[in-house]
Amino acid sequence: MPTHSFQVSTPASSANLGPGFDSVGIALALRMQATVAPARRFALHFAPGPQAPTHDGLREAIERAMHSIGALPCIRIDITNAIPLGAGLGSSAAATILALGIAERAAGNRIDRSRIAALACKLEGHPDNALAALYGGTTIACDARNVVRLPPLRDTIALFTIPQIDLSTAAARSLLPARYSRADTVFSVQRAALLGAALASGKLDCLRAAMNDRIHQPYRAAKIPGLPALLAYDAPGVRGVALSGAGPTVVALLDVRADARRIGEELRARFTDAGIASATLRLRPSARGLLVRTVS
Repeated sequence: MPTHSFQVSTPASSANLGPGFDSVGIALALRMQATVAPARRFALHFAPGPQAPTHDGLREAIERAMHSIGALPCIRIDITNAIPLGAGLGSSAAATILALGIAERAAGNRIDRSRIAALACKLEGHPDNALAALYGGTTIACDARNVVRLPPLRDTIALFTIPQIDLSTAAARSLLPARYSRADTVFSVQRAALLGAALASGKLDCLRAAMNDRIHQPYRAAKIPGLPALLAYDAPGVRGVALSGAGPTVVALLDVRADARRIGEELRARFTDAGIASATLRLRPSARGLLVRTVS
C-alpha cells in the first residue's frame, strides 16, 4: 500500500478523425485528475462540478480497471474531472488509464506503460482513445503493441461542437452495418492511408480529403441530426471535419490563425437548423498522456 499521497491525471482525446476508425487518436489539453491518499479502506469520490458523473457508470469503469491489476487497495481517491462525459471526448478511456495508473502506483509497481496499454485496450475494446490518453500526442495503432506515437499536431486548434444529444458508444456502434461494398471499403482505405501519411509527415493540408470516410459516419448520421451539413462544412483555416469518436460531438481541426469564433458559430448554426442546441469547446492537442507524481 502507498505510504504517501500521489496524483494521477490523464487527458481527453478525440478518435477516428474520419477513416481512422478504432485506430487514430489525439490527446487534448483537458484532463481528469485524481489525488490518492492512504486510507483504512477503499473509497472513491468525485468533486462536484459540471462534468461530475450523474450515475455510477464512471465509478464502475474505474473500479473494473483497478480490479484488472488486483484487489482494490486501501486508498481514498478524489477525482476532479474536466472532460465532458458521453460526448466523444474520450472520458471512458481517460478514466480507464487513470484507474490503471492509480492501481499500479498504489501496488508499488513501476508504471509500465506497455502493460497498461495492453490492459486498457482489452478493457476499452480498441486502442484509439486509450493509447492517446496513455501516451499523449497523436497515436496510430492496431493494438497495444503495434502503435506509433507522433508529436501533437502543429499550429492546430481542435474545435468541438457538442450537441445536446444522448448517444452512447454502444448505441453508435449498433448503427453500423455488418457488410460494406467494395467501393466504400476502397474509399475509406485510401483516406485512412492518406490520414496516417498526413499526420506523420505534417502535410496537414491533406486532412480535408483524408478525414472523409464511408465506414461509420454516414450510418451514425441517422442519430445525429445535422451531421451531414457539419461534415461538409468548409472555410478558410479549416483543415478537416469529422465525428469525434463515436459522436455525437463533431471536431473541426483548424489552423491556429483561423477565425475560430466565427467557425464555431457557423457550425452551431448547422445543428440549430436541425433543431439541436449545441455548444463549442476549443482545445489544443497535447503532448502529455498519463502523469503520475508524488505529493509532498
